[in-house]
Parts: sequence; C-alpha cells; structure tokens
Amino acid sequence: MQDALRLAKARVDAFARASQDRRSVAMSMADSATGEKLRMVVKPPNISGSLRKAGIVLLLTPDPFTAIPGTALLGASYAMKRRQAADLGSLARETARTMQTIRDLRSLL
Repeated sequence: MQDALRLAKARVDAFARASQDRRSVAMSMADSATGEKLRMVVKPPNISGSLRKAGIVLLLTPDPFTAIPGTALLGASYAMKRRQAADLGSLARETARTMQTIRDLRSLL
C-alpha cells in the first residue's frame, strides 16, 4: 500500500513538473523576438535577392555612373546565390533524397 502511495505521489509530482515546463515553453514561444528568430531559422533572409534588386535599380537609373556599381551588385548577387543559407524545407528534401539513394544502393548490394 505504501509503495502504491509513493508511486502515485511521484506520478503527480512528475505531471506537475511537466505542466510547469510546458507552460514556461508556451510563454517563451509567445514572445515576439522568439517568433522572429524562429522565422529566420525556417526561412533565412535572401541576401542575393536584395543585391540583385539593388543592382537592377542602379542599372535602370539614367545616371551613367551607376552602371558600374549596378553591374558589380548584379554579379555579386549571382555569386552569393551559391552561398545562400539552406532553409529547413530544403534540408528535409535533401535528407529524403540522400536516404532514398542509400536505400537504392543497399538494394543493389
């Protein structure tokens, strides 16, 4: 009987701790700064797109002196495209593709 009471008390204490942890996580997730950081992880900013837009604007302006920096920014945007940060969706797709390749190779062996 004593063991059953101790076990029940331990379960109630564990449930109370888990509930408190869930509440603190929910409170921290409601913070706007945390939400913004999570959005940055899920979809990182596209630096090459910003460079491309700035380069096109400089190329389209009638001033002849802006053509050289505009061309440089446009070229830099294409160079940065290869170094763009991967988002979670692309990581998941690449992982699935890699796992499928491993399964195919195992089936050949």
